[in-house]
Amino acid sequence: MINNPPNWQTELAKQRNRIAADRTLLAWVRTSMALIGIGFGLERTVSKLYVGVETTSNAPMFLVKLFSLLIIGTGTFAIVMAAFDYQKEMKRLQQPNYYYMPRQSLGIIVSGLLVLIAISIFLTIWRQAIIN
Repeated sequence: MINNPPNWQTELAKQRNRIAADRTLLAWVRTSMALIGIGFGLERTVSKLYVGVETTSNAPMFLVKLFSLLIIGTGTFAIVMAAFDYQKEMKRLQQPNYYYMPRQSLGIIVSGLLVLIAISIFLTIWRQAIIN
């Protein structure tokens, strides 16, 4: 049985793809940590501002906590999905017949979630402004 030497162009391309996958994973980690930090910061900041403030309703705090949790959840979802995507890409790179496979963009999914959260925040604030 004759072993064919590896094609150096293919091996270098695989190495570039692995490095690109590493950079992409790290970018998603940064983005996810920023989302999680924004969610925590929003909740903590508003909680500190509302300490000692007498209100007739807990609705504003509930909404802030809800939106903070949604932002934290989006960041957590993004980091988990990025890790799964990275792991899948590493397995694909180990295959001898590596080829391009189109897939759904995690950026589009996370952007869509953030747009939905932003629209719901906007509508909530708008409704509160109309009521008052």
